[in-house]
This record gives sequence, C-alpha cells and structure tokens, in this order.
Amino acid sequence: SAFQSETLRSIVSVRRKIPGIVRRHPSHHVWFQSQLRGGSVQQTLDEGEEISSAEKSRRRGMSLALASSYLAVMGAKCALPSVLSLLTSTTQGMTFVAADNTTPQSQMANLLGLSTLAVASGKLLLGPVIDAIGGIRAFQASLLSLMGCLFMISCTQQFKIFSVAWIFVDFIFSACWAAAINAIHQSFPENEWGRQIGFLATGARIGNAASFSLFATILYFLEGQTRQPWRVVFQVSAVLQALPLVLLSYYGGMTLKRGAFETYGQESQSNSFEILKRELLAPQFWLHLISRSSLMVFASFLLFVPTLMNKVYGTSNAVAAQIAAIYSMGCLLSISFGAPIYSSLPKKKKIMAIVSLLGLATLCSLIQLAHVSGNVQISPAIAALSMFLWGFAFTIPFYLPPSLYALERGGRKGSATISDGFDFLGFTLLAVFNGYVASIRHAQPAAWIGCFQFTTLCSIIALIMQPLAVFLQ
Repeated sequence: SAFQSETLRSIVSVRRKIPGIVRRHPSHHVWFQSQLRGGSVQQTLDEGEEISSAEKSRRRGMSLALASSYLAVMGAKCALPSVLSLLTSTTQGMTFVAADNTTPQSQMANLLGLSTLAVASGKLLLGPVIDAIGGIRAFQASLLSLMGCLFMISCTQQFKIFSVAWIFVDFIFSACWAAAINAIHQSFPENEWGRQIGFLATGARIGNAASFSLFATILYFLEGQTRQPWRVVFQVSAVLQALPLVLLSYYGGMTLKRGAFETYGQESQSNSFEILKRELLAPQFWLHLISRSSLMVFASFLLFVPTLMNKVYGTSNAVAAQIAAIYSMGCLLSISFGAPIYSSLPKKKKIMAIVSLLGLATLCSLIQLAHVSGNVQISPAIAALSMFLWGFAFTIPFYLPPSLYALERGGRKGSATISDGFDFLGFTLLAVFNGYVASIRHAQPAAWIGCFQFTTLCSIIALIMQPLAVFLQ
C-alpha cells in the first residue's frame, strides 16, 4: 500500500542518518531495499538470512586470510636474524665486497641501516597508493613480490645481490601493515575493527614465534649436513607466503565483489592527502605518532635477541633462536588474551592498562641495562624470562590504540596513509638504531649499554605520550 511504501522510505531515510544500523545489521538494509522494489515479505526475509549466512562465512575467511598473510610476512622477517651470524661467517657465509677498512659485520650493519630506510621510504610513499587501489589488492601484490625476493636470496652467493633483494623485501614489508588495516575497513563493520586488529597482531606474533622455532629446528638438523643451511631458511620463508596468498585471493575476491562497507562522514568525500592534512592539526595524531615510533624501536629489539643471547649469555645459535621465539610468545599471549579485554574497557581503565604494561616494559629494559653494565649478573634463564615479559608488555600499546585511531579517523580512503604516517618516523629511527646495534662488538657486554639506554628512553616516552593520546581521543 501507499502507507507501507511511505513507511519503508522513511526507515531508509533514517538509515542514512544513522550509519551504525547498516554497519551492524547489513541484512536489514537488504530487506528494506527489497521491500521498496516490491518483493514479498517472506521471500526477502529468507534472502536476508541466506546473505547473512554467506556474510558470516566470508568474514571468517577474511579473518583467516589476513591473519595468516601477516603471519607469513612476519615469519619471513625472522629469517635474517635467525641466520645473521651464519651469513657473516667466513666458512658458511656469503662472498662480501673486498674493500679496505670493511668487514662482513660492518657491511651487514650498513645493509640493515639501508633496509630500514627502505621501510621508512615505503611508509612515506605507499600509503596513498594502498588507499587508492585498496588494501586487499595491495596485500596480494606484496605477498607475491616477497616470494620472488626470498627465492632470489636463497639462490645467491654474492652479498651485493643479497643486499638489493633484502632492501626490496623491507620496502615491500612496509606496505603490509597499512594494507592489512585498509583491508579490514574493506571487509568488516566498525564494531569488529578492534577484534580484527587483534587477530592481525596475533598472526604476526605467531609468525615470529613459530618461525624462530622452525628456523632453529632447521638449523639444528642441518648442522654438519650442509655448508650453508641459511639457504634452506630463506627457501622455507618464500614457500610460507603461498597458502596465505591463495586464501587472500579467494576471500579477498569475494569481498571485492560484495563491495566495501560504506564510509560515512567527511572522510568519504576526501582523498588520503586531505585526510592526513586534517589529522596533522590534531594533538592526538602527534601523541600517537611519537608513542608508536618509540615503541617500534623498542619492539625491534627482537632482531637482536638471538645475537644478544649468543654473544653475551653464551647460548648456542639454536637456543638463541628459541629465546627469540619465547619473546614472540610473550607478544602472542598478550595480544591473544589482552586484545578482547582491552577493547571492552572504558577509557580510564584502558589508560591504566597502558601505564601498567609500559611500566613493565621499562623495567625489562632496565634489567638488561643493569646486566651489561656489570651492576647485576643474571643467568640465561632469567634473561629468557625478561625477553618474554619484554614482548608481553609492549604488544597491546604498540598495536591497538594507534591502529584503532587510524581506522576511526582515516576511514577507507585514509586509514593506510595515517597508519603509514605513524610508522614513517619509527622506521627512520630504526635505520639509526639497527645500524648502531649491528655495528657494536656484540661479544663485549659493555658495548650493549647504549642500546639498552635507548630502549629504556623509548619505553619511558611511550609511557608518557600514549596514555595522554588515549585520554584526548
């Protein structure tokens, strides 16, 4: 009747004014639109139920695809630290450039600095590209490119070729987190964003923990069996990208056919540069930028955990890689159990949780500083526990607050740009930090003092800045 038709049109009008209805109940939108086209009540209800069931399956598939993709990417990043000492070995390593006043260790230190600058450059350049083409397509291209670069590394003997390939690995890596954040906006309603970021971070930390354990096992069984076991580690890293790529292609294709969730508000009419320009005027943006950058340096110490344990605490290469896996297990437990709890907390308790976790992170760094300074002597077992707590403490503050801010403020057209904006400064600092730590005399405990002074400073800065950012958000 005319009355029913007018009523349904009014409901749709209200729906446009209250965006959350569609985000939380997409099947209701289908039912309303079908009524306007003249469909029967029973038929459209059945269609809504059918679409709802298919939608649940698609979302589960996208969760698995995104988490497993980031797992594979982070696993590949663990290949280099797992075999760093082997790569610079005179008997098992690569052929380095012959030059005066340079050593394999100094050349590797220069590479780590350059590759970190490549990540920073990618963060600066790729965010708008990801926002333009969409996170799903960008993530697919990243996985495919990573496979090619890792296979190239596994086949080369020349350090020059290795360097070029690894710089490309890090440049591609720079796109992955922002692509995943944008893909979450394409694939899920707003009330699921925090949960999906938790799944991503869980995948990352499973990737770290499982890969370090896997690579340690490979090195253990190949010890004495082959002259260069590091090649197998990079080959396995390349193969790990294949299954996630298949999942992301399948479920990502379903998502793109269905269409992204609607973006409401001002950002839906803006491009990524306009959104970033708007955010530069917000104090919360700068507070998140500083705290995220500081925590990125703090988190990146994972790269040097095997070297620290091997050179300072005297463990074997296999045990050192296992302790790096313990560090990653702390990250995994923190994000797996903590993300749902953190997302449900009111603002005041979120701030208390951040302060508690970052206070613990600062304490872990101070313990290592006291050991290398000679003030306190700790055993390898206590050092392993310290690494576990180090990973446990920084993970939630590092992942959740800044990523949720990027999704909320950036929307579909700006979330990757804001996320990369947060990371650009962090990776620029990492270029300096990684180059410095790679160049020190690792076998001398006192040489690590500057490293742990800097990680302690970064933790304290984040302890001050991030609670204030969450308070103002």
